[in-house]
Amino acid sequence: MLKNLFLSFFFFCCIFSEVSGYFWEFEQSVVLDGVLRRAERTITKRENGKVEDKIERSIVLVTDKPLVLTHSISLEKQPVVSAAITYPHINVYLPEEFLPLIEKHVQCSGTFRKTFNPYDNEIEFHIDTALDSDHLSHQLKTFLYEPEEVELRGILYEEVYPGPPEYTSVEMGDRPEKTVFLTLKEPINVELKKNAEQEDIFNTPEKGVRELQVVFSNSKPSVHQIKQEVSLKGTLYHAHTAHHHRRVLMMVNSWKLD
Repeated sequence: MLKNLFLSFFFFCCIFSEVSGYFWEFEQSVVLDGVLRRAERTITKRENGKVEDKIERSIVLVTDKPLVLTHSISLEKQPVVSAAITYPHINVYLPEEFLPLIEKHVQCSGTFRKTFNPYDNEIEFHIDTALDSDHLSHQLKTFLYEPEEVELRGILYEEVYPGPPEYTSVEMGDRPEKTVFLTLKEPINVELKKNAEQEDIFNTPEKGVRELQVVFSNSKPSVHQIKQEVSLKGTLYHAHTAHHHRRVLMMVNSWKLD
């Protein structure tokens, strides 16, 4: 009987949680305020009689209010077990665009997801947008997607990402792809042109954009001009392939050093 009950739990397990009084499912977006911090913990592993300490590093959101998650297990859609757990902080998946916000107070929107570790029941907060709380008190500038031409200023830098065939690891044989980014002097919002929502199914509004991936239609800055302040003119479009590493990209038509 216990074995059958265990199997029933395994196949009919559903997890719901409560954040500041609101129930959510894993795909429902929520908003949390707090401070992003780097964290580490020591995990002791015992294998073949040997003890090994491993340091696990992560990024956490220390929330302003206690984060209470209510986990419920249901059998045939009937709840049978429920437990509320209070978290002083929660592990986050933080896109590279928002790394400069670590140690700052932020407002984050995103979704809760289970970790990839099949041996635990931990969850993490996948951040879609992070806004510096200092910027919440004033209106960010809004720019429009293509075909509108815009001018943006910032600092260029270059990174290498794994490309085809697997897009996972250069060391494992993927082709290296050099990618250029623009760190904006001030975050921006990017919107669709008015009344274009029905026609434009490609681009998506984004808030608090801090970095753009840039593609040069003609000449591009030299290696010595990377990491310098520039002004770029071009059109904006939303990420849609595995080659895109920021939410918003810019097709650059012209540029100049500031």
